[in-house]
Amino acid sequence: MKHFSALALAAAVLMCASCGGGYRVQSTEDVGRFLSEHGIETVGDCTVKDITIPAEFGDVYERYNELQKRQGFDLAGYRDREAQVYTFGVASVDGGHTDFTEAHVIVCGGEVIGGDIASYAIDGGMDVIVGERD
Repeated sequence: MKHFSALALAAAVLMCASCGGGYRVQSTEDVGRFLSEHGIETVGDCTVKDITIPAEFGDVYERYNELQKRQGFDLAGYRDREAQVYTFGVASVDGGHTDFTEAHVIVCGGEVIGGDIASYAIDGGMDVIVGERD
């Protein structure tokens, strides 16, 4: 029985280590460190905006939450809650230079609960902060 418990604990630790949840932040600097630890180099000042996670998700928010789930987050558990979005300019992602790119990190109760990297270039798109990028 001890052998099984040790294996279960090891599996749980490995699963949590790969997910995005559980990252505590108390300042803009902490959010910047979170991005840096995931290969995102920021540039310029950060802005912070208060939001409310919608109580009901429409199609756009459902698709956005699918992106969150890819990186170990799920905004469904935060419906109708206040949060902050930290927005940083991005100089590079995984060492590659970027133009017209921002990183958005959603924080609720001092914990990172979601986010994205968004390019506003003509051929831009949106990708994950945590995990394998497209």
